Amino acid sequence: MNFKALLLGTAACAVLVGPAFAQDAGSTTDAPKKHHHHEAAATGSDRYDLLEKRLEEQAQEIQDLKAQMGQGQGQVSAAQFEALQNQVYETQATVKTATANQGTVKFNHAHLTIGSPDGKYTFSPIVDVMGDWASYSKGQPLPNGITTGKNDLKSSGENFRRAQIGFQGIVAGDFGYKFLYDFGGTNGDETYQGYAGPNSGIYVQTCTVKTSPCPAGDQTTTLLNNALNTSTGAGSGPHIKEAWVSYKGFLDPFTFKIGAMPTPANLSDMTSSDDLMFNERPSPAQLSRGLDADDGRESVGFIGNGSWWQGSAFLTGDTYGKGALLAPQTTYGGGQEAAVGRAAVAPWYDPETNFNVHLGGNIGYVIHPQEATSVTAAGVSGVTTYGITFSDRPELRVDNVTFLNTGALNSKSAYSAGVEGAFSYGPFMIEGENFWYGVERNNAGAGISNPNFAGWYVEGSWVLTGEFRKYNMATASYTRPSPASPFDPLNGNWGAWELAGRYSSTNLDYDSSSTFKNATTGVSEAVLGGVQRIWTVGVNFYPNDTLKFMVDYQNVNLKDIGGLTQAGSYNTVSVRTQLTF
Repeated sequence: MNFKALLLGTAACAVLVGPAFAQDAGSTTDAPKKHHHHEAAATGSDRYDLLEKRLEEQAQEIQDLKAQMGQGQGQVSAAQFEALQNQVYETQATVKTATANQGTVKFNHAHLTIGSPDGKYTFSPIVDVMGDWASYSKGQPLPNGITTGKNDLKSSGENFRRAQIGFQGIVAGDFGYKFLYDFGGTNGDETYQGYAGPNSGIYVQTCTVKTSPCPAGDQTTTLLNNALNTSTGAGSGPHIKEAWVSYKGFLDPFTFKIGAMPTPANLSDMTSSDDLMFNERPSPAQLSRGLDADDGRESVGFIGNGSWWQGSAFLTGDTYGKGALLAPQTTYGGGQEAAVGRAAVAPWYDPETNFNVHLGGNIGYVIHPQEATSVTAAGVSGVTTYGITFSDRPELRVDNVTFLNTGALNSKSAYSAGVEGAFSYGPFMIEGENFWYGVERNNAGAGISNPNFAGWYVEGSWVLTGEFRKYNMATASYTRPSPASPFDPLNGNWGAWELAGRYSSTNLDYDSSSTFKNATTGVSEAVLGGVQRIWTVGVNFYPNDTLKFMVDYQNVNLKDIGGLTQAGSYNTVSVRTQLTF
């Protein structure tokens, strides 16, 4: 019987099966079983060597059989065919057994992932360290007067902006999880929302009678902490940034998330801190983020995306572990409750050329501000206020001095709303957002209106070495460039280099020329939160996917800081070293 065609097909199958997996079934059917055990326990390099040897052996067997046929020995015995066929079956069985119990270890773009054989369980460690150094051109950018000796800036300094350690992954295919703890920061949390800021007096209300609630005519107002503070900062030290679980399953393309997290607030917010063009997000975006969606915000909601759209909607509470608003003058009351939503589309998107157009909008609405009830003498009822503070430091966290600050506004509700736009093509990218903010005052008295504020920014970059800031539809934001040639100067590889620029403008003044004050409540019509305008240029160096070095120059202009006549400016130079995996 002529088995030539069948023999060659079977032999070819054996050769193809072998290189698909780094496993060896032994060179013959009667090979010692300990050989298989040794291979299963071998390292990746050992298995590769054994695979090469096995392929050489199978190739030689095929050549021998071809030679036999070429010499007129066209007939192959049944025993020969059965031996070769058994060898193929044994190889297939060994591969099947090995792959069924073999997990996966992947290292992709500086991210390590350990997974189960079926991919339904994964674990990825997270390490994110950012060290900053900065030099300030002036110790006191504001003129003499009430600010003398106050709000003094450092001449220079350093700070571990982030020192985050955590993990994330998948459970049972449909469930996700993430935990991230930040040992760094800026003397505490990234935002001042809900805390008394250093640039405004704090009005504490008390009651002259024991009636509860206190009648409006029996309320008194006392101004406390009118002095400006020097390089303080209102944080709480190291904190939980993220601790949440999620479920996708039948909700696909949406994912349900619950826990503490930086809730999606706007375009800049959804850009990972690892991927920012500059040391910090622009102040207008941070004000929106800080109102109801910053790090560690207790949240529950949905996020999802398709091939051209992305959206999210969450209910949020306080940031995890938040303490008293205005201690020791007040005691902590009820927490904040808010709703946050965002929607974005990419009507033009070409990953090959990085041609992308992004359009989006976002809104945050504080339904119930955080409560604070004043401490009074025994038997005298306190007065509950609901403080909303719009405040941010000047886009650098080496010094904690805050210039923009409305002070705690007693409010029934608050909001932020924004529109987003971005465009990219090849190594060029530009994005910007415009925001509006406001509050509905609580018990402000007759003649006092509801204040509103605004801010906007535009920023862009050019990757000189040609790499892209790629658009990620899952977050509707851009990622940092991945070097095409990691830094290796001996071989002519210099990593990726990027030039970036930004302008931001934030106005937290409202009816600043008004001198009206309600005589009963003591609340003023004007809000002097300040005006801040910042030019920033920077150079970013990416040696590889793990490291990043940044050099930024800022020109900061200030107006109405603590008073209408308080204006000034200063410059900074900052350097960041970043390690991420």
